[in-house]
This record gives sequence, C-alpha cells and structure tokens, in this order.
Amino acid sequence: MKIAAAYENGQICQDFGQAPQFKLYTIEEDRIVQMELVDAQEPRTAFLKEQGTGLLVCGKLDMAAQMELLQAGIAPFPGAYGDADLQVGALFVRMLESEKQTKAAEAAEAGCGETQESSCETCAHRDTCADYAAKK
Repeated sequence: MKIAAAYENGQICQDFGQAPQFKLYTIEEDRIVQMELVDAQEPRTAFLKEQGTGLLVCGKLDMAAQMELLQAGIAPFPGAYGDADLQVGALFVRMLESEKQTKAAEAAEAGCGETQESSCETCAHRDTCADYAAKK
C-alpha cells in the first residue's frame, strides 16, 4: 500500500488541487520501506490511483474531490498541515495502533481456544479474554 501526501517544500500542501508534487510512502509489513517524490499530474485522482495510493494526506479538500478519491478507492485524510513526513508518520502510527487494538479485541471476543488454566495465565490478551474471565 502507498500513502500519498500533497507536498510542497517539505510541507503538506494546503490545497490538494494546487499541490505541485506528491510524496509517496510505500508500506510493507508494517513499515515505511520507500519514500518517493513525484510531480503532480492531471487528473490527480487517476494519477494517484496509478501510483497504487490507498490513502491521501492533504490540507484542504472539497467534497467533490473527496467523493472522487473515495470512488477510486483512495481514503482521503484532509486537514493536515506542517511537515509532511511527521504528518504521514503520525497517521501511520495511529493506523498500526488501531489495527493492533482491533486484532486484540477480535481475539479477546473469540477467545483464544485454550482450555488449560496455565495457558490463559501466560496469554498476552488474558485481561480482555472471554475464556480467561470465564475461568476466574
């Protein structure tokens, strides 16, 4: 997956339609493995889609542009400002934390399937596990 940032002089460009460049962050195995600066091309949404973009971090973004991005399968994150690397890094950390919490909640809800008390005692999600609570 790639995250794109509307980019201008190291900062998040405050107008998606006026961004002279995009900085593309390639994500693999929960890590940013590559960063690439590309000149913006029209139509912007189609260009980002061709680049493999799944998320867009930008400043202002009107409703029509948001809908166009969503229809292309690109999730917009408008309202960002400041250093592009810091903004994308912060979003990426939040995404990882959210994914981690979702996985933990799903595992806790399903129970881990262990039937021995000692297994639950050493289980990483025992505090939220339905199986562990039932055994207490």
